[in-house]
Amino acid sequence: MEPTTRFFGEVVKMKLKLPIAIVFFFLGLLLINGGLAYAEELKGTVGSLNALNSGYAITRWPPSDGIYLVGEDLTVRACTTEYPEAVMVVFRWHFPDGSSFDTDPKPLVPSGDTWNGNPIWDAYDTQTLSLVGDYGVQALFLNTDRDLQGPLNPYIITDIRAISGHAIPEVPFGTIATIVVMIGALSVFAIKKKVFVPKR
Repeated sequence: MEPTTRFFGEVVKMKLKLPIAIVFFFLGLLLINGGLAYAEELKGTVGSLNALNSGYAITRWPPSDGIYLVGEDLTVRACTTEYPEAVMVVFRWHFPDGSSFDTDPKPLVPSGDTWNGNPIWDAYDTQTLSLVGDYGVQALFLNTDRDLQGPLNPYIITDIRAISGHAIPEVPFGTIATIVVMIGALSVFAIKKKVFVPKR
């Protein structure tokens, strides 16, 4: 093969492989950003059954870190040891857009669990988290006349957040992985751009 022909062949190969390397570079970034979710430590009091010391409590169930993907279902559990003073509960959901929603009253039933030797009566509610942002949930315990029982300002779970699965990562691992992909892509560019000019 003539040197000139070989030279131009190398140039053509470089031009074909460069776009491929660019495509793989951006695919790598998309995989990283899509696979990692935005997360941060949330403010507010963590929901806990420890509030049952007052006779009434609400918590996420099963317990979790409070971070969910949009479209996931969230279940909350309302508990009381004050039956029959409270026989039903209304769950009040607070949404990221400032709106709120009350469920129909749900009967409190024996759970089979105890708190300090007292039987626990509970009810559950599940909602789909359809908006990105922070949620809150309250349990309004009612008697047979539907009068509010327990605290005048029912405890509200505030540490619930729905996030997008395609959010840009802000955790150290995401940053490191992004840098690794960039370095790898630049290395590919450097190798593929290397053209051997034939000696005269």
